Amino acid sequence: MNLDSRELEAQLLESGTGTRQFIHSREVAALLESFGYGDRSVKEAGFPNIFSFAENLLGRLQPGSEMESDQEIARKRTTSREELRCAVRKFSLSLSYVVPWMALLVLEYFRPNALDVPPELGGALGLALIASLITAGGFIQMISRSGSFYYGLEEPGLARRICMSLVNVGLTSGLLLGVLGMVLGAYFQVFAGSYLLLAAMTYVALSLLWMFCAVLSVQEIGWCVPVVFLVSALMSALIKTIAGASNAIVLTLWPVTAGVCALGWVLWGFRHAQKKFKRSQTKARPRVGVFSISLAPFYLYGTLYFSFLFADRLVAGSVVPWTSGLSFGIDPAYKRGMDLVLLGFLMTAALVEYLGDSFVRFWQRRALETPQARADQLATGLSRLHTKMTLLISIAFILLSLSAWSLLAFVNGAAPPARMLYTAILGGTGYLLLSLALLEIVILSSCNATSLALASIGPGLAVNLLVGYGLSHLWGVQYAAAGLLAGSTVVLWRCHAAVRHVLRYPDYYYSIS
Repeated sequence: MNLDSRELEAQLLESGTGTRQFIHSREVAALLESFGYGDRSVKEAGFPNIFSFAENLLGRLQPGSEMESDQEIARKRTTSREELRCAVRKFSLSLSYVVPWMALLVLEYFRPNALDVPPELGGALGLALIASLITAGGFIQMISRSGSFYYGLEEPGLARRICMSLVNVGLTSGLLLGVLGMVLGAYFQVFAGSYLLLAAMTYVALSLLWMFCAVLSVQEIGWCVPVVFLVSALMSALIKTIAGASNAIVLTLWPVTAGVCALGWVLWGFRHAQKKFKRSQTKARPRVGVFSISLAPFYLYGTLYFSFLFADRLVAGSVVPWTSGLSFGIDPAYKRGMDLVLLGFLMTAALVEYLGDSFVRFWQRRALETPQARADQLATGLSRLHTKMTLLISIAFILLSLSAWSLLAFVNGAAPPARMLYTAILGGTGYLLLSLALLEIVILSSCNATSLALASIGPGLAVNLLVGYGLSHLWGVQYAAAGLLAGSTVVLWRCHAAVRHVLRYPDYYYSIS
């Protein structure tokens, strides 16, 4: 039987059912079979079966009346509002961490003596800061994933119980690791006993603070994070002024006051959510075994990611010569150069988070609109959008990093030293590649392919540590950033290959996402 699409359209319109009332392509397929058409007939037109042809025909037969045009306009307006709301939320959550970092950099450049402490204590506190981010990174990811899931189900009671349980587990592990660090530090005589105690207290307080910030992000009140940092900084400055406390005491008290402020906001956020969703009555908690297995990949990802992000600083701290009497200390020129490009990375990460989420939502819309027979068109469209996003991220990072560098040159009034320039170039290139890799990681995580991201970050971390340690000890501390560059290259190469594989089979990975 010859297949004439126009005749079929006329037959469907005259069938008495009317295409306006079709709610599924299978209705069209059943009507076509009643006309005598089957799989063999539609194969002549290039369709694998009657169902794919029915999807195509139904899409072309959608009426273009004025009523539907109004509905289409309303749908586009709704989509635009959703995009704007998502963009504001993503940027506000990410920039809430950028603002405190930027304030710290401004204080460091304009008031360099405001936070002066003994070099040995500075090394101990710096090591505590890095360790807190690494060991709390896994709990941050678990809190974000589980909390967002239960808030999405409008179950704030379960979200509160799960998030606070994870905070308790993270606090317990932080206390144990803090005590272990003090014992090992005293045994190997890394730092003085008083400095070890201050570092351990700072480590535990910072770990708790980062987890509270993750809960605030889940509650979609991430704008409270800079408020917490600002209030705690003012309280610490007030204590210093009234009591005449030293900088060492102030730096130790600041994480504690910030943690108390963050806890207050967290409790308010839970109470507000429970008032908003009063009809939530769920009492049962998920099984511990299933819950642990489902969140284990995110814990590993968070730990490996923060380890990768600060591996170069750990390597740079190990380059300190033994004649200086310090066990750990980061060269000031290296720290300043890396701080500037890290600021560019943190600001670009806000854009990356939004673009990754936008990419997935675009994928979902196109998957619903594109017939299965045209899956290749979906793959092509996704690949083009992915390329455009990669280019946009590269331009944004370069512009932000150059702006920060120009601001530094303007503040200092002189050209930065050569070592600092080399560090910024190597570190900036590494952070650029890491920004691009972060987009791939977001896409992989959205497709339930977190294991592919883990398989990329693990080898990248090993390369980061080995290359950075070898070159920095051979040629100078500024080459610790070369490890970040080499490791980021490995992560981007492997993650990009994984994403290209995913985009070749968009229908399959959409079905399991």
